[in-house]
Amino acid sequence: MPSPFYPVPLIGSYQMITVPFSLETSEKGAFKLATLPYRCKVISAKTAMTKAAAASDDATITIKKSSTTVATVTITASAAIGDEDAAPSVTETVFETSDQISITPAKTTAGGRGMLYLTVEVLPSHQS
Repeated sequence: MPSPFYPVPLIGSYQMITVPFSLETSEKGAFKLATLPYRCKVISAKTAMTKAAAASDDATITIKKSSTTVATVTITASAAIGDEDAAPSVTETVFETSDQISITPAKTTAGGRGMLYLTVEVLPSHQS
């Protein structure tokens, strides 16, 4: 179980979480990240393709806390290797140390892989 307190210098800092994702037929589906040892909120969500996306339709990567959508990144059809996209907005949803970040890659016509980069801001270990 994570400690209820963590070093003060972490509070207010930004931490990067890097997650590979797939839009391939047998590899798609929602998954959850392990709980984090600190309270935080997602401040940005960006993707970069490592295998080109299939050309027929756009893909989405949805980031959630339970049923609350925190951010959605739209990847355009035919996105080439190295193409980057970002969520146009991110909600101010707070993740407690017991909450998990849920990620759902979706694309009607399968094809493509990439990396999701979540930037989170570390919050105080107690609610103000």
